[in-house]
Amino acid sequence: MWPIIPREAERGTIPLLLQWDPRWGCAQYGDGPMALNGCGPTALSMVICGLTGGGTATPYAVAQYAQEMGYYVDGVGTSWELMSAGGTHFGVAARELPLSQSVMENALAAGEPIICSVGPGDFTTSGHFIVLSGLEDGKFQVRDPNRRSTSEKLWDYDTLAGQITNLWAFSLA
Repeated sequence: MWPIIPREAERGTIPLLLQWDPRWGCAQYGDGPMALNGCGPTALSMVICGLTGGGTATPYAVAQYAQEMGYYVDGVGTSWELMSAGGTHFGVAARELPLSQSVMENALAAGEPIICSVGPGDFTTSGHFIVLSGLEDGKFQVRDPNRRSTSEKLWDYDTLAGQITNLWAFSLA
């Protein structure tokens, strides 16, 4: 049994969980370790923990579920289907969003964290998942499952928009 994450799990607060955390970073996910391949399950775990306040949906628990359900594609990574459909298993529901600053701001204002699939840019050279957890001074708070440094600063819409390839807002199912 992988450890629960009680200190990070607080309903209404999106925790920063890292895919390379020693509690699960060396565990296998797809064709490599969670530390390298686990951004999708880690991002979804952050959202689940923040919305439910529960600590049992660790990044590795989400990764195991993703593999069992075929949401990991060898050589590619986590399928977008994990975001659009996989969360229901853990009590959260997703809806796809258009790339629109006002739509994104409204979702966050309504308490709906957003998972973004991003392409090459500030977060990755290929593909990656990040979580938008809130707004502060008109900028987006990011929870990057791979880097603390990108999670410690605020991001303006124009910088993020050019990197985002898809968006999902989450609420309790």
